[in-house]
Amino acid sequence: MNPDYLPPLGASLRALGDFAARHEVNDDTLAAIAAELDTARSLVRSAQGEVRANRCARHPGGPVDPTARNGCLLCGTQQRRPARPVPDDFVPGEVLRVLQEHGQDAATEMFGPQAVTRAVALGGRHPSTQQQRGIPAVPHDESE
Repeated sequence: MNPDYLPPLGASLRALGDFAARHEVNDDTLAAIAAELDTARSLVRSAQGEVRANRCARHPGGPVDPTARNGCLLCGTQQRRPARPVPDDFVPGEVLRVLQEHGQDAATEMFGPQAVTRAVALGGRHPSTQQQRGIPAVPHDESE
């Protein structure tokens, strides 16, 4: 079952229920009921299929974007505005230094938003963790 079609199916069934409250039935009303029944039947057939509307493995229940390659709005947004990759020679300490001395805009311009975000996230970690990421740890004195 494909749950992507359940919200529009519910809306179609609610619209059919609204016809019951009408006291006048004429040819136009019957034509509208027939059209809504056809819509509901079509949605039920689509919901019975196993193919998801957005064909995305990362966001299977995500919103649909017909212009995206895999139909996924979330992936399509990432494809339209790709982030600048983190440089191979990424040193969080240098990014944090520039961030502290010149501010966020200068650091983002110099290293890119992903590098600044990663450096800030690593900057709040324990020194032993920072040592693995290229930031020297604070010397440890066992005599204390």
